[in-house]
Amino acid sequence: MKRRDVLTGLIGLTGFLTISVADRHGQAADVAPLVDQLKAGLKARKPAEHLFIEQVGNLVKERVLPVSMVLGIFSYARKKHSRYPFPYFQQALRIRAEKEFGVKL
Repeated sequence: MKRRDVLTGLIGLTGFLTISVADRHGQAADVAPLVDQLKAGLKARKPAEHLFIEQVGNLVKERVLPVSMVLGIFSYARKKHSRYPFPYFQQALRIRAEKEFGVKL
């Protein structure tokens, strides 16, 4: 196992646990760690990618999109294409958000 894989897994697990603990206590999830986790885990590089992730973070903060759905799609995208997962995340999130919540991204 590569060191990078281990560190990436630990970073993802830490962010997930932080969000899970905040949600369990009935508090709003802190969006800043979620946005940072998405940017790092999805390897966002372009300004448009960063804006999309921040838009997703705002929708989670406003409780339009559930954190669980965003993290599930995040995990799917990283498994689908580990080298550059952002396009898979973006497309899957657009499809599910529109289909289940009527939100156009």
